[in-house]
Amino acid sequence: MDTRYAIAPIQRIGPFFGIRTQHRIFYDAVVVPGAVMLLISGSWLIAVFHDGWSFIHTPWLAGMVLLFIFEFIEGNTVIRIYFVRLNRLAEKALQTAKFTPELRRTRAQNIPTFTHFLDLPILLLIVMLGVLKPDNWLLLIYGTIFAIVTAAALMLLVTRLYPHYEQNYNTGR
Repeated sequence: MDTRYAIAPIQRIGPFFGIRTQHRIFYDAVVVPGAVMLLISGSWLIAVFHDGWSFIHTPWLAGMVLLFIFEFIEGNTVIRIYFVRLNRLAEKALQTAKFTPELRRTRAQNIPTFTHFLDLPILLLIVMLGVLKPDNWLLLIYGTIFAIVTAAALMLLVTRLYPHYEQNYNTGR
């Protein structure tokens, strides 16, 4: 969960740091263990009910696995690196009691925002593949394209909904 836009009006570092701390605890206590639990249980179910690696020949299941692996890697690389950097900069800014230019630039990065908005469309695509169980790869291909376009549109829309955010954080003021 990317909190940059949800807290855009916050101009003091104290409340921002508090929200970041709560977010880090939630992420480490719920999101990561949940993803690991899904990985273990999903692997077991595939091994038992789909004869191990033969799932690759089943488009809907292979698509679900591929998308889950993508989300797992993306969430533990791009997002994890971003959050670690954001937390480190927030701790530094807390010492000066104001947002630093480096923290503002980090909050305004587009790649973490894009990957944040990509999470929900990809999750919906995973569920759709499991429910519809298509026998070809078209739903995976078109759904992935739709998820990317949706994430890009959401990223552009949200940044436009918060002009105050753009003025204060993207310009480095």
